[in-house]
Amino acid sequence: MTEIEVPGPEPDWQPATQLPYYTGKNPAYQYSVWEHSAPLFQMIGVLALPVRPVAQRLRLHVERSWDGLDELDVVLFQLRGFSFAISKHDGSAVCVSYVWLTQPHEQADKALDTLLEVVGIGEDAVAFRGDARDAPAGTFGA
Repeated sequence: MTEIEVPGPEPDWQPATQLPYYTGKNPAYQYSVWEHSAPLFQMIGVLALPVRPVAQRLRLHVERSWDGLDELDVVLFQLRGFSFAISKHDGSAVCVSYVWLTQPHEQADKALDTLLEVVGIGEDAVAFRGDARDAPAGTFGA
């Protein structure tokens, strides 16, 4: 089999992940697995702690990803009939993790309560319950 050589990038092409997208000369725009799937998720709350302690408690592997905002830690897992994702951006002004259901569910409060119970933390670990659209101003920091 003959080896096929692919030419290098054109000198004036910006990185495919660089903002603002579609404004440079690179015809490709790269998005992460997280960016692709997160818009489908239902946000159910915010925890006042990072992802890693929760992941350690449940013996989960923390994945590193990125999106148009920043690098992030994320775990996806199932727990007692609920399918969760927990994410935390590196550049967040405050130390919070977003809790999502990867499949919308009518019992979001029950899902969050289940997570708290199994992880062994109380309601004081919850910075906010609900979706970001309903959050009071300043809930997520600046």
